[in-house]
Amino acid sequence: MRLAGALLGASLSLLATGAQALGCRSATAAEAAVYTLPQLMPGVTSPHDGTCFIGGLKIPGSDGTLLSANVFLPKVAPTGAKPPAVMFISSWAAADFFEYLGQQQRLAQQGYVAFAYTARGFWGSEGTVGVAGPADVADASSMLDWISANTPADPQRLASAGISYGAGLSLLAAARDSRIKTVVAMSGWASLIDQMYRNEVPNPIWLDILQLSGQLTGRLDPLVASYNSLLQNPDTPAARIGEIASWAWARSPSSAIPQLNSRRVPVMLVKNWQDDMFSPNSSMALFSQLSGPKKLLLQSGIHASAELPGAVLGVDQHIWTQAGRWLARWLKNEANGIDTEPKVDLQPKFAGYRELLSDWPAPELKTQTLHLQPRGAVRWDWRCVCSKGWTGGLGSAPSGETVSDRIGNGSDTTASSGPLPVLSPLMESVGLPVINHQATILWGNGIRYEGDWLRSPLKLRGIPSLQLRIKPSQARGMVVAYLYDVDAAGFGTLITHGARAWHQAQPGQAMNIGLDLVATAYDAPAGHYLALVLDTRDPLYGNPVRAGESFGFSLEFAPGQTQGLTLQSR
Repeated sequence: MRLAGALLGASLSLLATGAQALGCRSATAAEAAVYTLPQLMPGVTSPHDGTCFIGGLKIPGSDGTLLSANVFLPKVAPTGAKPPAVMFISSWAAADFFEYLGQQQRLAQQGYVAFAYTARGFWGSEGTVGVAGPADVADASSMLDWISANTPADPQRLASAGISYGAGLSLLAAARDSRIKTVVAMSGWASLIDQMYRNEVPNPIWLDILQLSGQLTGRLDPLVASYNSLLQNPDTPAARIGEIASWAWARSPSSAIPQLNSRRVPVMLVKNWQDDMFSPNSSMALFSQLSGPKKLLLQSGIHASAELPGAVLGVDQHIWTQAGRWLARWLKNEANGIDTEPKVDLQPKFAGYRELLSDWPAPELKTQTLHLQPRGAVRWDWRCVCSKGWTGGLGSAPSGETVSDRIGNGSDTTASSGPLPVLSPLMESVGLPVINHQATILWGNGIRYEGDWLRSPLKLRGIPSLQLRIKPSQARGMVVAYLYDVDAAGFGTLITHGARAWHQAQPGQAMNIGLDLVATAYDAPAGHYLALVLDTRDPLYGNPVRAGESFGFSLEFAPGQTQGLTLQSR
């Protein structure tokens, strides 16, 4: 008994060493009477739950660069067991002193060491922002070294988590450092070039937001501004685009899939439907290639908006509850069932419920192709005693006609991903959709292809894809696609959108192109119909030509040639 007591006392003493080394102490009577937030009394052990917060840390990164950090320590376990630890990495332009405090406190109350640091180059962290470069990834390992040496954390039970920049760095770090046993990555990216230049179209609004916010809160590598300018310049040579793509691939979690799979790292991904900075598509592709335990959560929200309230304030949210279950399964070995449940957990847009899919791609979804049927010239048809040529169709079979539908970029149509970039998708994510009356779409600058009235509800899920045969007027141009749910009065609710550009086409020579629209989950009611609108510009998508430069294209229909919209539904 004496020996057992001595061993227990020694264990508790060792666990307390980390807290003491960081300056934690018991609250005085006066402090206990007014104790509220741990951040207001750093270094004082909470009289309510036994946790302790230490902020303002400066920890050497991989090359000695000092990084800003903080840590929440849990109550010392009476059993003497070492607690697991979660390392949070800050988002782009965010900092450890505010971003994850709410969630860190909750995790500490649940028995975790909850550590957070600000990525190099931002706020109080020294160095230059390397955009998830080698030094940034190596910093994560240095932080794990510090956690193991200076806190009571069990070095065999470490996780990395983060939002946005922190999500991508967590995945890259897990591929490099075998001490990371699991990852929770929220609103991150998979292929960086796909997010910056998807379908050969730059993302000017969000590229500029990233650059400006980085300049305001940190010290950017000069390449950031240079590459941003090159991507938005339609005259940039293909060789320079290739250079940027190579630079971006080395900073892409998709490039780390072999390493993640070799260790079967358990990965939870969280993505938001309206995230125009890092759209869900490439993350869903990454998810499909992971061979270890995995979970994917999808819901409404722009970039990082769905998860930030829980991160900063610690409010109850479904995604953080699931993240907590995920961490408990892989760091505490709790048999809570999250690893045996269906792998995909999603919330349809504008819906108050969630549903589960077994995996992604989801075998329970059915696929259908709606074939584009040409509108042709405006004409009177005596067979129906009606005017035709104002719209085309979406049908179950190709039309078989030989005809062209032509549009140009002389002016934009009213079809839009949102009249106010950033604000419009944010409003959409809280239940206020982007609405457009189909009759306002100008005939010469856009084409409407309309489907049949839906006899039953249509539950769209996944990534709509579009195959087109286009004859361009010049070497470069762009097509923007919008998918609408249209009611009997002609008002269309935007379901999703996408764009594709071309830069080295042969003028007057037809070519086949494909493009994926942004992933979505949407319930279209019976009595409505789907409409596909094509035009040539949108405020979200960078123009492939100089200001004032005109281009046009025709969609070429002929027997044996298929142009169609492929959808998945439940």
